[in-house]
Amino acid sequence: MSIINEEELESRIRELSNEVLRIRELIEGKMRERDELRNELGKVREELSSVINQLNSKRSELAGVREELNRLRKGRDEYVNMLRQLRDRRSELLQRIKELIEKVKKYRELLKVVNDLVGGKPVDRDKLKELIEKLEFEHEISPTDPEKEWEFFRTIQQLERELNAAEVLTRIKDYINKTSQEIERLRNERIELGQRMRDIYTNSLMNIKAQIQELKKKRDSIVNEIVQLKSKRDSLKARRDELKTQILKKSAEIKELRDKLRELNDEINKYQLLLIAARKSKNLATKKQEEERLREEARKKAEESLQRLMKGERVDLNYLLGLGLEDNNEK
Repeated sequence: MSIINEEELESRIRELSNEVLRIRELIEGKMRERDELRNELGKVREELSSVINQLNSKRSELAGVREELNRLRKGRDEYVNMLRQLRDRRSELLQRIKELIEKVKKYRELLKVVNDLVGGKPVDRDKLKELIEKLEFEHEISPTDPEKEWEFFRTIQQLERELNAAEVLTRIKDYINKTSQEIERLRNERIELGQRMRDIYTNSLMNIKAQIQELKKKRDSIVNEIVQLKSKRDSLKARRDELKTQILKKSAEIKELRDKLRELNDEINKYQLLLIAARKSKNLATKKQEEERLREEARKKAEESLQRLMKGERVDLNYLLGLGLEDNNEK
């Protein structure tokens, strides 16, 4: 029974030992897989950190571009407002010029009417005044009759009308001259404003618009890079989380296998203890059988020695003592 038990124990220990080796290989394999995952995780984290740094750099660059765009747009709006004000001023000047031209036209018509009244001949106001004063002086110092008096008044009236007409003509001509000069001044100012508007539009506004367009292209390019970096970042984060999950899974599997390994080792230890006990039991049984065999041989030799002694033969005292010892042991 003990031999069978020992063989069964040895067989079970071999089975468990093979299972231990298999599980150890599994653990080593999973640990290698976990190490590979950890190495990949380290690379993914390093790449993710680099992408995040690039993303932050691009965001800072985008903020700078947007700030510059806002500055340029503000400058553009200022130039647009300036052009609008200059355009409004040119419109005002044009309207004023039209009004003055219309007035000059009317005064020229009035000038024509007055010229027609004085016969279209040029009138010298100073000579007219001198002539009137002379006639008035002569009239005061010269005796006159009613007919000459009447003629004097008619002449004076005619001369005063001519003088008034001359003064009106002078005022009209002065107004026309001043107004024409004002029109010319306004036209020159309007031309200067037009040139200034062209300079602002060509040299300033178009330049700032070109800068804005270039910055818009740069902004769109940066935004596109940020979108790509975000996509890469999200992909790396997903891979990082996936690797962490796989590593945790591998660690759980390794722990489970190590727990199983401990159980197997405990079971092996238990069976080894049982095997040791079985072997001790077997050794004790064998020892008892050997002792029994030796006692039996000693007893037989002692009996043989006693028989020979009774026959008068010489015998070995040890054999006879062995018989006595055997009897004593049995007692």
